[in-house]
Amino acid sequence: MSAAVLSGLAGANLALAGGVLAVMALRGPVRRRFGALPAYLLWLTPPLCALAALAPTPIEATPLAPILITAGKAARAAVPPVLATSTVAQLVLALWALGALVAATAFLVRQVRFTRSLGSLRPHPADPRLLIGQHVGAGPMVLASPWPRIVAPADFDARFQGEARDLVLAHERVHLARGDAQINALVVALQCLCWFNPLVHLGAHRLRLDQEMACDEAVLARHPEARRLYAETLLDTLLAPRVVPFGCHWPAGGAHPLKERLIMLNIPTRSPARRATGLALAALVGLAGAGAVWAAEARPAPVITKPNWIAKPTAQDMARFYPATAVAAKAEGFAVIDCRVTAAGQLTACKVLRESADAHGFGAAALQVAPLFQMSPQTIDGKPVNGGQVTIPIRFSVPQT
Repeated sequence: MSAAVLSGLAGANLALAGGVLAVMALRGPVRRRFGALPAYLLWLTPPLCALAALAPTPIEATPLAPILITAGKAARAAVPPVLATSTVAQLVLALWALGALVAATAFLVRQVRFTRSLGSLRPHPADPRLLIGQHVGAGPMVLASPWPRIVAPADFDARFQGEARDLVLAHERVHLARGDAQINALVVALQCLCWFNPLVHLGAHRLRLDQEMACDEAVLARHPEARRLYAETLLDTLLAPRVVPFGCHWPAGGAHPLKERLIMLNIPTRSPARRATGLALAALVGLAGAGAVWAAEARPAPVITKPNWIAKPTAQDMARFYPATAVAAKAEGFAVIDCRVTAAGQLTACKVLRESADAHGFGAAALQVAPLFQMSPQTIDGKPVNGGQVTIPIRFSVPQT
């Protein structure tokens, strides 16, 4: 089971990284031509690609006859348990879980520190939906405290008056209406699960930039005559000391993103037809990306049902990779692996389809045994094996001492 989880985790992260790279390439051109909202919606592509990588494939190769190998006395030659594949897989999973826990803790600590830096939050006398902090300068912003609310600085009434006040609050209300704070919380959860993937963290930062520009676009669509005032007001709300994980505000990231944001404010509102085209394009990119990943996973390959084996694992090989915990428990088990076959008849890209429902790690052991199989370049009925797919059930019998 550990090997199957690791295989799925690796595949999902590769698909996620590919989706992030695709969005990074498309977001600028899409935003300039169709608007900020389609560029923001492009960020649905990476998670869709990851889900497609985890989706079951509809094509399964025909299994061969189960391979039953008794290890016998060769169990004495088994490698130390610490080097067993199942143990390594469990250690890697434990490391991944520890990293996810550390990342989640870091985000929570950052959120708590940021919230405390605002001081006591109290409802605004004229608008109970608006919370006023004891800090000055940064904001207003949407903050989860504990649910998403608009939080403004202590000097909010003095800094923002009249139409400027209405514009800046309209921006934050767009965040609330679209559920952007909840989206950012899901992104943080994804960052925790994929803490080792730098593209996920880069994509999370870019998503927040596109999120803010999409809100700008929505506000200016309702107040097209207030572009200049909105831009001037915007500059007075950006200086937040840190990025808050659970909330919405402009993330600090250098002058270039800010310059790009200000340029977008001067672009006239797109026509409804162009906006609709952009939204359709964003949806198409997401579906096409997920479909491409799923097709790559599910692409049919010639099923090899009559292999001509020229090498198989020996009893000594099975003993070397027999799970140490299973040996101690005198437990038998099985695993079913699915592999592609190279032109030379070697097995590659193997993954565990299913294994015994225990914690002994027979799937990981089967993956370790897989390279020891060798086919002839042609099957018994004369067909080439290159690019073929084979499913091999392997049954492990308790070594006899």
